[in-house]
Amino acid sequence: MTTKNFCNSPECEMHTFVLHVGLRGNHSDENIEALTAELAVLLKTQPENSRNIQQHLVGFLNVLLNRNNTLVWVDKMGSSFFIIISVQDRKNMTIWALHQSLNRLRHQASKVVGHFLTNREQVSLLGLPKVLEEDVKDFIPTRE
Repeated sequence: MTTKNFCNSPECEMHTFVLHVGLRGNHSDENIEALTAELAVLLKTQPENSRNIQQHLVGFLNVLLNRNNTLVWVDKMGSSFFIIISVQDRKNMTIWALHQSLNRLRHQASKVVGHFLTNREQVSLLGLPKVLEEDVKDFIPTRE
């Protein structure tokens, strides 16, 4: 059985990236929120080029942090990205941008539900079928 995408509009996404902040370093919540928002937009428009992502994030972070010595490493792993950010006189930050397919209705629904939750423990309170709980958990961004 083959699947066909009947919608060619940009609103019909067939994949997304879920961002997970691993190490926060000593960066403020505001800076991390600004960075993840910028990264989410960037991954929607240019998800295939790790070099462009790296260059864009260096420029963005230099302006955001008011510094000119930001180093960014972007490792493409399959369709996902692992990003390490190093700023002089600050601790490193790591971000996972995990590629998630949206080619099934259950993935689309899990994405919508996951964006309204703030942590994985909330999923069990929803009374969802067990087969959907892990899918929903996959779409909850983390900011540890």
